[in-house]
Amino acid sequence: MDKILIIDDDPDFIQMLTIKFHLDGYEVFSAASGWEGIKLAYEAHPDIILVDIMMPETDGFETCQHLRGMTSTPILILTARSAENDIVRGLYKGADDFLSKPFSHEVLDARIQALLRRSRAPQQVPARADHYSDNVLSIDLESQYIASLGQKKKLTPTERDILSILLNSKERTATYQELAMRFWGRYDQSAKESLAVHVTSLRKKIRTICDPLSMQHEYIQNQWGIGYLFVPRKSANPILERSNGD
Repeated sequence: MDKILIIDDDPDFIQMLTIKFHLDGYEVFSAASGWEGIKLAYEAHPDIILVDIMMPETDGFETCQHLRGMTSTPILILTARSAENDIVRGLYKGADDFLSKPFSHEVLDARIQALLRRSRAPQQVPARADHYSDNVLSIDLESQYIASLGQKKKLTPTERDILSILLNSKERTATYQELAMRFWGRYDQSAKESLAVHVTSLRKKIRTICDPLSMQHEYIQNQWGIGYLFVPRKSANPILERSNGD
């Protein structure tokens, strides 16, 4: 039985979702505030977390940031605020996907199932490279870190998985559709926007830790109209390594 945690300050909304999820066979936990939800996530170990943005004291953005610091559980934002900057901010804070209110139960079910499939996918994939190193950038997908010049940045689970696909595409461009379907189970405007935000965040982290003088090379390149490509620094004798545990 999959466990769902709902974090929302609207009791009627929580009750409606709780009834629906119970009928669908889920075990449901709910919290009326961000901090209560964070505590419950630690105790209950849910399989997926639904978070509202507009909550008093600790809003959904801060809640997502705290949750992402303690768990890789998929986070789906449910919000009446559909402005692009709110969506982008939520994804930057660690959410995996978003759904604007009002929504149909069918669409909510599809988003939840896509996130659950994705969270379990690494257990089913074959062995692959999870380390990259050159004289500027080091990538450790196992520990979810990138490093350069003594600085480290933690990757979100989505950033790590996107980077894993790009690293293992062997200089083949991963298409927008391929990536969107892999992570969100659909190829629509919101999935394309989510993908672009996560890739932008990933590029920003790489640029932040690398010396600007050495960043004349763009690791994640956009093949316009097609998708994204990871381009190693060929002049730096890059190394791709496989994990011993794979």
